[in-house]
Order: sequence, then C-alpha cells, then structure tokens
Amino acid sequence: MPLFARLSAPASALASILALAAPAAAQEAASPVLSCTGPLGADTSHAKLVAAFGKDNVVWKQVDGAEGEKIGATVLYPKDAKKRLEFFWADDKKREKLSSIRPARDNRIGAQNGVRPGLSIAEVEKLNGKPFALSGFDWDYGGSVTDWKGGELDKPAPGGCIVSVRFALPSGVPDKAASAVAGDREFASNAAEMKAAKPIVDSIAFGWSVE
Repeated sequence: MPLFARLSAPASALASILALAAPAAAQEAASPVLSCTGPLGADTSHAKLVAAFGKDNVVWKQVDGAEGEKIGATVLYPKDAKKRLEFFWADDKKREKLSSIRPARDNRIGAQNGVRPGLSIAEVEKLNGKPFALSGFDWDYGGSVTDWKGGELDKPAPGGCIVSVRFALPSGVPDKAASAVAGDREFASNAAEMKAAKPIVDSIAFGWSVE
C-alpha cells in the first residue's frame, strides 16, 4: 500500500480499509482501493472522521466545484495531495449524510470494481462487459461517463456507492483526433473517434443516493 505506508498512528487503519475487497487487477497494479464501508461508508460524518483519523488530519474548507464554484467539504489529509479525500454532505450544517467522496487529482486510488486512474477506455469496457457512453472533451464536464448501458460498472459497490469515472486525452494526441471527440455531445466508448483518441481514466469519485 505505497500511498499510505507512512500514515500516523490514529489513521493507520486506513490502509486496511482501502485494501478491502481489492480486485485482482488493482492488486496487480499495487494500487490502493477505497472501500465504501466502515469509516468511509455512507453512515460516516465529519465528527466520525475526526474520531477515526484525528483532528489534525480532518478539516472543513472551501474546495473547487464545477464551473469555478467554491463549495464546502470535509477534507481528509488536506496537506498531502497523494492521500487527500474530499467528502461532500447532503446536510452541510451537521456535516453528515454522505453524498460523495472525491479523491484529489494526485490521489491515484482505485475502486472495488477494478476502475482506477490510468486505465484505457478499452480496459474499462472490458470491466463493464460492454460499451458505454461518455461526453466529449474540452469543456467543464468533458470525458465523464454518462451511461454504463446496464453493464457491470452500473452496479453499486459493497456499501452502496456508485463509482463515477472521468476520462482525459493523453498527451500527444493529434489535434485532428482530439477535435473529433470535443464538445458537449455524447459518444459511444467504442466509436471510431474514441478509439483514435485513446482516452484514459483521469479521475474517479464515489457517490451515494441520499434521501
């Protein structure tokens, strides 16, 4: 568990939480895997995170949202980009009823269903068992999976979380190939344009349905 090898004592249990039910693909890649249960599960809260990981490792602060918006979130390990997780709540006042967890960009954590940053679109198709739909690139919601088309990745993980996935184009993609998959429109993952552009998973997030 290289990203979490130097945790302080109050948070050392996080390594085992992240490893729970790790799929073979993630284990082979030596990538930590987030479990949507226990201290990071749906019934957690800001207070429970403080109790589990220590008050020095958990803060409430404004973070970046969509389209330049700033929103409040509980941040675990705010000073370490490789471990940082942002928690968003349906009840901001009480900071409970977890709605989503967003890893920091440099936190390369994976999901229990095998999805992790760096996978190719073909590898994600294989995990899903069929093609899926995603938005075009080069806008605020670019590269986001919009529909798993009833595939394996449409199923909640243990703990009830749904994994959302966002792709990015790798460096060096020819301008013509990038332009062909740009804009606010939907593409099939197996479309010829997508195959030519060769997008990879850039980030993932974990969400819950909150009543």
